[in-house]
Amino acid sequence: MHRIKYWQIRFYVTLFVLVKNIFRNYWHVVRGIYLPLTRDIGFNTLRWIINGQYEQGEIEIIRQRIDPGDRVMEIGTGLGFVSAYCAKIVGSDHVYTFEANPLNVEMALRVHAKNNVAPHLQNALLADRRGIIDFPINRKSRLSSSLLKSSCEIVKVPQLNLNETIEALSPDFLIMDIEGAEYEIFRMIRFQSIKKIQVELHPSILGKVRMNEIFDVLKENQFVTDIAMPDGRNYFFKRVQA
Repeated sequence: MHRIKYWQIRFYVTLFVLVKNIFRNYWHVVRGIYLPLTRDIGFNTLRWIINGQYEQGEIEIIRQRIDPGDRVMEIGTGLGFVSAYCAKIVGSDHVYTFEANPLNVEMALRVHAKNNVAPHLQNALLADRRGIIDFPINRKSRLSSSLLKSSCEIVKVPQLNLNETIEALSPDFLIMDIEGAEYEIFRMIRFQSIKKIQVELHPSILGKVRMNEIFDVLKENQFVTDIAMPDGRNYFFKRVQA
């Protein structure tokens, strides 16, 4: 059987985007959400959007476990796909999403507007104290994170206290995809009102020891694994009564 080479895939994706641009249709629908087809979001992200696989493990878990009355707190807005999806179900007023990368914030606002939703979006990093931090961004890749060792530019980003934010918002459902920085969140978090957690873990970044530490923290706080997707990255944890 003939195997399609990487350069061929790249060529067809690029051609697809160019054709879309020519006809002034820059958007592609995934799970009922319009997502942008622009080169600055990166080739891999474009490929995942076009083939309908973008964030599918995460979205499938949310589809199964979100309830209309949930208050959602998302750490890592990314392109705004998940927050838009959640806002369609629970309403924009019940979705609070935080993104450290200002490039992603710009794109997420476009995505939210295109999908006629307006979740609460804040450009901020959540940590153990308030302040202003230096955050690395890479204008060639909107998926860059605070774990990058080098980047094209350093920008100033507000830092919020994670546990104060949880106390103020009283979310039921925590959603998180922050490219390996989830380890730091689980080290400092007080779960308070949170009863559901959907998280994308990153074993290749964290390693086995840190992955196990995260599972231990969840177990100590009465969370059990309810869904583990075959990709080995996306999980849903629910809190049980002691």
